[in-house]
Amino acid sequence: MKLSDLIVKLTTAIIDNDDFKDSARTKPSFFTRTGGKRRPKMPFEDLMFFMLFHKRCSIPSALRRFFKDKGSDETMAQQSLSEAREKVHPEAVKHLFTEAVKLIALHRNETWNGYRVFATDGMKTALPDTHKILEFYGGTGKNADSPTAQTSALYDVLNDTLIDVAIEPLKIDERTLAHGHISALLKLPVESKKLLIYDRGYPSFDFIKRHENEGLYYLMRVKRKFNRDIDAQTKSDGYVWLEQNGERIHVRVIKFVLDSGEEEILITNITDKRLGKKAFKKLYFQRWPIETKYGVIKEKLQVENFSSKLPDSIKQEFYAAMYMSNLVSATAFDVKDEIDEERNNKGNKHEHKVNLNEVIGILKDNLIVAVFEQCPLKQSEIMQGILRDVKRYVTPVRPNRSVPRNPSPRKSKFHHNKKVNC
Repeated sequence: MKLSDLIVKLTTAIIDNDDFKDSARTKPSFFTRTGGKRRPKMPFEDLMFFMLFHKRCSIPSALRRFFKDKGSDETMAQQSLSEAREKVHPEAVKHLFTEAVKLIALHRNETWNGYRVFATDGMKTALPDTHKILEFYGGTGKNADSPTAQTSALYDVLNDTLIDVAIEPLKIDERTLAHGHISALLKLPVESKKLLIYDRGYPSFDFIKRHENEGLYYLMRVKRKFNRDIDAQTKSDGYVWLEQNGERIHVRVIKFVLDSGEEEILITNITDKRLGKKAFKKLYFQRWPIETKYGVIKEKLQVENFSSKLPDSIKQEFYAAMYMSNLVSATAFDVKDEIDEERNNKGNKHEHKVNLNEVIGILKDNLIVAVFEQCPLKQSEIMQGILRDVKRYVTPVRPNRSVPRNPSPRKSKFHHNKKVNC
């Protein structure tokens, strides 16, 4: 059975579970049939599927498409949907994300020299312009009046999987969120050695010490003046002691010069002599995919295209987008070998990969039908049909292409919540 099919089946089973429903609702009386009241147009199970899989367009359009895909002539008012969503804890959506991550981790296990490689990074995420959201998350801009959240992710680089995610007020710094990612990683059911890569905003003595204490490996870029002994190190591959309050940590220091002429300084607790400076230089740039993953999340999954006006509902949409990101990756993984085999036989100049825009569109056009199918066999047939469609849309992989950073990016196109119909 394909990984995407397993994820959908797992998600359906969790949502149908009464214990999950009990933990998900904000009051015990919600989503129960009491007092002879008629069944709501969107019961708990439907609401969860809607939050996970609806299209990022205007809510009336999304609702119309949802009921049509479900095979129903009913409709629902936008206000009724908002009221229903307030009855669900945002952690319920995160739970679905987390359980899918555990499943993916058991089926995808690419490593680097025996290490499972993770990267952590944060980004600012623009939010709808409402007073409640601004008050809860904080704001950016000249007058700090543009609602914005601090988001962060722990990403399994070689297996294209978001392992842990967070969306918090701006006052929560990235290193604090990274500690939360470490806690989540320690619960991940994988046996490989865990190696985490960080940019230069993360290192501190206590942060490094936690990795040592938890038995985690790390590769961190550090700034000049982070530590005098590191700066004084003349070897391109040597060791120094970090000291603080009578405690000492022995770290390996890797130094090399970038094409720009800038000196790069890395520290690690990997002491294997078979892995030299070139290996670590190449490894550090393995963190780049987390940057491109954020591009997919923002541009293709349109995470900033929020329909919510309340902080908890913002979290629901955020976790749903992260869940969808992993499902898209799993779907691409499911067809990779078949695409490679077909394209290699045609003598193509470049390798090919699935077109992510098409994967997202195909999934959102068909997943509602799949999750409402009661027969597991028929559900698998629908998922196989999705994979056949996905396999038709590929793009060439052109290596060594780079896109320069824009030092003055435009504000998010979704910041003021301008939606389109779909």
